[in-house]
Amino acid sequence: MTERGPKMLLGAVTGALVAAAAGFAFGFMEPGVFQSAPVAPAPQPVITRSEVKVLPPIIANLANGSNLSIRLEAAVVLKPDVAEAAEISARISDDLVTFLKTVSIREIEGPTGFQLLKNDLKSRASRIGDGKTLDLLILTFVVQ
Repeated sequence: MTERGPKMLLGAVTGALVAAAAGFAFGFMEPGVFQSAPVAPAPQPVITRSEVKVLPPIIANLANGSNLSIRLEAAVVLKPDVAEAAEISARISDDLVTFLKTVSIREIEGPTGFQLLKNDLKSRASRIGDGKTLDLLILTFVVQ
């Protein structure tokens, strides 16, 4: 035990000297060296509001001589600040009426029938909108 005493004392003194030297060295450093750099605020996204035009309700008889009809209420999402929004909406509405008259009940039956019809309607609206149409929203769809 007598040999441990001087070794412990030497270790304690060495540790104290290292701590004092480190404190002395850090005392001369510039304030804020170990602080993280200020984080630049994230750029705020530019918010543009798209224009939504609700189309008048569309009622069309189904093709193939069936006595069923479709009632469709839809809205067109247009890019912001489109000058001819009303004209584009009217052309889309007219085209959807014409297209729905060619649809048969068999085309919209089944698990994917409505999804395929929805994709067809969206692509037609996009083509007529000439790049100004972002989406076509189907609000109601009734077959009676």
